[in-house]
Amino acid sequence: MKNPSFWLAAAALLAAPMSAQSWQNGAPAIEQQVQARPPSGGHVAGQFDSYTFTMSWEPAFCEGKPNVHECQTQTSDRFDATHLALHGLWPDQNGDSAHSYGYCGIPASQQSLDRAPTWCSLREPAYSDDTHAALLTVMPGVNSCLDHHEWVKHGSCSGLSADAYFATAAALVQQVASSSFGRFLAAHAGRTVDAAEAVAAFEADFGAGSGSRLVMNCASVRGSSALLEVRVHLPNPLPATELKSMLLDTGDRGNCPSSFLLDPIPSN
Repeated sequence: MKNPSFWLAAAALLAAPMSAQSWQNGAPAIEQQVQARPPSGGHVAGQFDSYTFTMSWEPAFCEGKPNVHECQTQTSDRFDATHLALHGLWPDQNGDSAHSYGYCGIPASQQSLDRAPTWCSLREPAYSDDTHAALLTVMPGVNSCLDHHEWVKHGSCSGLSADAYFATAAALVQQVASSSFGRFLAAHAGRTVDAAEAVAAFEADFGAGSGSRLVMNCASVRGSSALLEVRVHLPNPLPATELKSMLLDTGDRGNCPSSFLLDPIPSN
């Protein structure tokens, strides 16, 4: 069982507006703010408009990456077998659909290592044991050092410390998991569902019309269209404790058809 202190800290993180300035003033004091000293041609932390919060349906991801550690070890009772898993919380600048805003204060020597085969050679993010324990549940990619990549490319630009950044992202994943939408996905894992039903489950907790802010992307899995990732767009700074009050409409509608598969983990 996770240390209750993690959830108390995560709740405190989400309860406060998350601008670079507010963290610099020490509210709340989990870690000090990252100092942005961009390398030549780099970006400056905190100079962004919104976040893209991206979660993966891990069984579908593993269809295309069966040899990565988190896919080789996936089991039916693990969180990510039936719940969306954390991919990333990406600071974005308006109009930058390629998410090229990144690597704030990261030296070229580290940027050159930011490829999947060498992610584990990147400097490890400085987060607490409680945050690491939470990530092991909601972000199975930590087993392949995905957290190293996400911090170097994206988190470094948030204006937050690594602990604040990842604790916030982990708490957001748990909000989705405990929502009607998260329960709908868990209950229908391994089955084909109507997109309209998924949207209705999302709107049950996040409000009428919020489905227009839900981005569901699908990929082909054994001839079927399967949910691969879910995205929502959030403001900078993050203003409140609940996702319901954060969701932005950016016009991104995703590519899932009217029905899609919630791919199950492969049976052994």
